Amino acid sequence: MNLDELLREAIAHPEKRSLFLQTLIKSDVYVICKNPVKPNPDGSVQMELITTTNPDGDVFIPFFTSFRSLQVFAKRYVNCYKLNCLRLFDLIQSASAVLNPNSYGKEFSPQEIQSILMIAHNLNIPAISMKEEETIQYRKLSRQVPYLTKAASKYLSKQPNVDAAYILEMVRGCERPQILFVFDMIGSTRKLFYPLSKYLAEVVHPGDSLCFLSMEQEAAKKAVQGIDPFYVRKKRFFER
Repeated sequence: MNLDELLREAIAHPEKRSLFLQTLIKSDVYVICKNPVKPNPDGSVQMELITTTNPDGDVFIPFFTSFRSLQVFAKRYVNCYKLNCLRLFDLIQSASAVLNPNSYGKEFSPQEIQSILMIAHNLNIPAISMKEEETIQYRKLSRQVPYLTKAASKYLSKQPNVDAAYILEMVRGCERPQILFVFDMIGSTRKLFYPLSKYLAEVVHPGDSLCFLSMEQEAAKKAVQGIDPFYVRKKRFFER
């Protein structure tokens, strides 16, 4: 049974609630975010979840067993993110949450969320998404962005520690695609990424979301497979 089916069974048959909860905390769920989710340099993400109210005026955070359930609730395009349910509970443990609102669903109070977290901790169940890497896709750009590659090439030509640079699209779960820059470089990424992002901020178009990776990361090596660099540093005289 998938998570949707287990939820229906748990609602109809209370004795099956334990199995549903055991499956839920090991599963990925979907949340709606106010803005596109932005990755941090350390691999974590920044997200601001939306809240809504029930007919009694109580505020809660909606989350969903599937992207389809989210679409039925939202009825329009929204920024969303897929993450492990236990990780979500760890983030929102002082708030109320409702799984699949406006449908067959389940409400979780702050006390219930904290109880689930305590049980998971005692059972050594990690609050991480086992499928997170599978939700990230890398692909060639679906549109031309000469305003970015030209500006980036100009900036990189003055950076002797960058040998090559790639540009492509990265898609996390059901989010809008982000423009990913990957750099074959040595030295501090912070000293490159931060000033470069400020430099490119002058030319980005509305809706552009940029992120940066170094080839030192395995994810970056995977991302650029089959992609040609848009920038290659000219060899110095002693390198020829």
